[in-house]
Amino acid sequence: MSPRIWLVVPSLVSFAIYRATLAPDLTWAHHGADGGDLLTAALTGGVPHPSGYPTYLLFLRGFLTLFSDAPAFGGNLFSALSMSLALFFTALSCAKVLKDLSAPTTASCFIAGVVTAIIGLGSTLWSQAVITEVYGLHVLFTALLLYLTVRIKRGASMGGRDALWIGLALGVGLGNHLSLILTVPAIIVYAWLCRLRLSRWALLGLIGGSALGLTVYGYLVYAARSNPPVNWGDPRDLPRLWWLVSGRVYQPLVFGFPLVWLPRRLSSWASLLLDNLTLPGLALALFGLWWTQIRHRGLFGMVVTQAAMFSVYALGYDTADSYVYLIPMYLAFALMMTVGAWVVGTEALRWGEAHGAAACRLVVIGLTSALVALPVVQAWRHWGEMDVSGDREAIEFAKEAFAVAEPNALIITATDQPTFALWYARYGLGMRPDVAIVNLNLYAFDWYRDTIARWHPDIVLMDRYAHPPDFEELLQVNMEVRPVYLAELVASPLGHYSALRKGPLYRLLSPEP
Repeated sequence: MSPRIWLVVPSLVSFAIYRATLAPDLTWAHHGADGGDLLTAALTGGVPHPSGYPTYLLFLRGFLTLFSDAPAFGGNLFSALSMSLALFFTALSCAKVLKDLSAPTTASCFIAGVVTAIIGLGSTLWSQAVITEVYGLHVLFTALLLYLTVRIKRGASMGGRDALWIGLALGVGLGNHLSLILTVPAIIVYAWLCRLRLSRWALLGLIGGSALGLTVYGYLVYAARSNPPVNWGDPRDLPRLWWLVSGRVYQPLVFGFPLVWLPRRLSSWASLLLDNLTLPGLALALFGLWWTQIRHRGLFGMVVTQAAMFSVYALGYDTADSYVYLIPMYLAFALMMTVGAWVVGTEALRWGEAHGAAACRLVVIGLTSALVALPVVQAWRHWGEMDVSGDREAIEFAKEAFAVAEPNALIITATDQPTFALWYARYGLGMRPDVAIVNLNLYAFDWYRDTIARWHPDIVLMDRYAHPPDFEELLQVNMEVRPVYLAELVASPLGHYSALRKGPLYRLLSPEP
């Protein structure tokens, strides 16, 4: 049996575990409310929330053709598959690093595989592998870039083909998640400290590959022009495309986290690092950092830079799920864990050899057992928390809402969870075509009002208005002719209305004169 089988085993085992704990349908678990938006955009040829994620949409649309009867399950499975492939490329990177350190192939592949399984069964990667989200594919592109970088020998000249692949992976990957740009400083540091020579053809390959990959954003323009029901920003021209891609609506969140709470977030950062690497794994990673600082400065610089870039971004991003931005740091630390495990194992074997064959066998058995135990412990610790195989809360909410909604109803939403779940059921699955969903917060944007006007002209009463009315006027007019529901209780501008609970919805009642 080839020792390289150990590079595949962690991906297969992790995929089996992801599949066993996979959400069966649309889910809100693990901060996965965006899944409804992404699935609806994929099913209707639409444009999801900023930055639009065209690479993810194209992959997801193709994958969902295999799951026409259960698209949400297909989206969840796509995340599991993407994360498993990411673990495979991470294992390849770890093995390549050990090969450069002259480690035997069997030891390199075994250590790389086990270390990869440790982070793959950490809470963060696992949580994003069982829901519909962009982060599984994001981790795959991060791992691919990591592998394409470390496979270039120190002191060598970067060939045009290698540069083209790196540039293409970066460009297409940026079409999935823009935070991938934070890997670029780490790649530059690696190239500089490893004294990689960059030829004219290599530079052309990097620039050309990146530019070619970024053309994937043209898909958003194409999608917007079909007037889909989910059409964030309506990016049919460059100004609107820039609004979407730049994430202008989310820019206040970048480094918007209050400094007064920074100590608490730093504590969470440390806890997550320990949770995803384990205590022995973290110790090995820190030892690997110390060891490579002298013997492989390029690898040391790349890992430190990548960890710093993503840590600063995650610490400063003012959302509850900013922890997902730390995943590339865990991939980088996997390299250090691999180095640390190899160096510690080598020194232990030397001690064993000096004390006889029995001691040497004892060292091998002990180290192997201890290393293999770590991913087993990870799976045991996190299974209960990560298992969403019985979670149907989101889709049941949508079904129950449509069951109680009267004909031609208008349902008003405000936050992501009910909005995206109802979008998925209404537009993605085609349930209750007589019902319209209007988001209170999005109604402030002209592109959203235009979308509502195109898809629900009776709701915005275009026969009486040249343009869609403001929300208060919209509400007053529609309550005269149709039932209006709230998916959640909200304050202004609805504070002076009363509401009657109807299943998961609230029937809005006209204010008393």
